[in-house]
Parts: sequence; structure tokens; C-alpha cells
Amino acid sequence: MSLFLFLRGGCTVTVAEQHRTEAMNLCMQMGLQYTDFAWREDGSIQFACSVFSAQRFVSACYKQGVEVNIIAYRGVPKFLNRLRARTGLVVGAILAVALVVLSGLFVWDVQVSGNEELTEGEVIEALRACGFGVGSYLPSLRVREIENRVLMASECIGWLSINTEGTVARVQIIEHIAGERESSSKNPANLVAVSDGQIEYLELYRGNVVVTVGQAVKKGELLVSGLYDSKTGSFRYTRAAGRVMARTERVLTVEIPLLYEEKVYDEVYLQEIELSFFNFSQIFFKNSRNSDILCDIIKYNANLGQLGDNRLPVSLSRTEVRPYQLVERERSAEEALELCYAELAEQLSTISNEVQLLQKQIVTEVGEESVRLVCTLTCIEDIALVQEFEIVQ
Repeated sequence: MSLFLFLRGGCTVTVAEQHRTEAMNLCMQMGLQYTDFAWREDGSIQFACSVFSAQRFVSACYKQGVEVNIIAYRGVPKFLNRLRARTGLVVGAILAVALVVLSGLFVWDVQVSGNEELTEGEVIEALRACGFGVGSYLPSLRVREIENRVLMASECIGWLSINTEGTVARVQIIEHIAGERESSSKNPANLVAVSDGQIEYLELYRGNVVVTVGQAVKKGELLVSGLYDSKTGSFRYTRAAGRVMARTERVLTVEIPLLYEEKVYDEVYLQEIELSFFNFSQIFFKNSRNSDILCDIIKYNANLGQLGDNRLPVSLSRTEVRPYQLVERERSAEEALELCYAELAEQLSTISNEVQLLQKQIVTEVGEESVRLVCTLTCIEDIALVQEFEIVQ
């Protein structure tokens, strides 16, 4: 069948052996255009023509008593007629094409790099709070405004860059280091003692030292002044900087009670299932049990697929409820002491690597209600704290 017949709609006509001569003469008289003429095994003939021509030919043959049959319809019109009975399929196909075209205008996935203390979820949540995330409309995206908003809103993010590659947003961050902003200040300042100690040595960068090695100092005492007194009676100000290393004592106390409450869990039940697509979400299961009970609520999020290295913007969240009762238990003194040492190890791990530990002394106290552990640390550490001051004219 020719391309013209396929687009316009064609059909195959057969003529019985005893009527083929009359049929072909009738074709010549009508000026009927046909293609794909062929002889069949039973002596009949067949050819293809347009549906409109076939209808005219059949009508003329019927008037003259010529036996003809249309055995097949082909082409675009037949395909469209078949689709009329499947409206849902047609609508679904149109929506699928529209979705593929339009989805390229939205953010499908947000990928975070450079985070150490912050989780990817925390960074994504900070971005979402500032109006950016999966489902954001790319043509109206003002990346620099969003970056500034996040930096102003978050105390944990020191630098942020958002780069879009197609439908994927790649977010790079540098986390804010504690004390970084304070150290960048240009205001005049002194160095004061953050704790009691005995001076071991000093590393001075700027300022006027007012203590000596071997001197004992109290918390809050001035160590390095940001004020210089010149011989002419005028004053010069600076921002004191440096390290004042001193021998200090730290006391860590851990107390574990012998009587405690333990969670005893009941049967876990499903509370909610939610499907999210871009910024749209739909809850299709919800359990409305009593919400006033003691319970732990756990939410699981799962992405429903990937396209290459990128996640699809479709996720399923499942919320479970774990009801529990608080039951009073009693532990032995040995068990409590073991927990004390575990807690002490956790506290020791938080001490900065810059603190030099000289001596550790541990005293345990076993009482009727609890076990108490007191650890005294002798250290050498920097006790200098930057303290800004105002200049009064």
C-alpha cells in the first residue's frame, strides 16, 4: 500500500473469478485508480484503493450484479477509529507525552556534596524552607537569591553554591566553623581567661601581654590587652590575638541511677503511606488510631527509581507507630558502673585534640540510689577567649 493510501485510508477489494472481467471493465469506465493488483489461487483478483473509491466501486458493482468484497481496511483512519473505543489509553498517552515535555522544566533531584556534620536531608530541608527543592520551576529560578537566603537563615552553612544540570540540582556547601565569624571581626578585643589555670607558655600575635609564665589566673581575668598606652598619653587599640596555654583541671561527673524506666514496646502498626511526585503528595492510607498513647513514630522514605545516576522525583514514605509502656527496672551496681565508664568515654571523646591530657584521676561512689563517677583531668590547653570592647570617645 502506498504512503498516500496509508495516510488517507485504504482497503483491499476482491472480485470473484466469474465476475472479474465485468469488474475490470467497470473500473475503466469509472476511472478508478488502484494499486497492488494480484491474482489469487482460487482465480479471483484483488487490488487496493482508497476507501472512498472502494465504496463507489462496490455500489456500482451491486447495481450490475457483480460480486465483490472488501476484505481489509488499512491506514491512519482505521487506527484512529480503533482508538475511539479506548479513550483512556489515548488520554493517558497524551498526558504521558505532556508530562515528559513539561517535566524538563522542573527540578527532579537535589544532590548535596561537601557536607560533613550536616546530613543531606538537613541541607535539602534548609533549601526547601527557602523556596527551593524537587519540583522547583527552572525558568523562574533565581539561584543567587536562594543561596543568599539559605546563608542568612542557616547558622551551620558558611558557603553554598547551586548548579543546575538539566533537571538535576547539584548543591555544594562548606559548613560554618564555630568561631569563624567572630575571628573575622575587626573590632578591638582583649583575651581573657575562659577558666582557672596556671600559665605554661604564650604564643602572642597581637596585643599587650599582662600575665607571665607560671602565674595563676582566675576565670575572666585579663590575659592580653587590646589597648596600648603610648608615651604621649594617647592610646592605640588592636584586636588581641594569640594562644595562652595553661595547666588546668577539668572535672567530669557521671551519675547513673539504679532504678530506671525501660520502654516495653507493643505491636507496631502502620499509620500512614504517602506518595510524593515533585511537589505534589497524596496520602492513600491513613490509620486514625488513638494518638495520645506513648509511642515512637518512625518515618521511612524511599525513592522509587533512578534514571542513570539521578533519582526520579517520585518517593514513597511510610510512617510506623511503635506504642510502648514505661516499666520500672532495677540494675545492679556493676551494670551502673559499666554505664558510667561508657558515658565517661563519650565525654572524653568530645574534648578537642588540641587539649593535652597530663593526668586522669577517677573516683567512684556507690550509693543506695545511684552510682556516681567523678573524673578529674589535668590538662594543658588554650584558655584565651576573645572579648570585644567598645571605644568610648
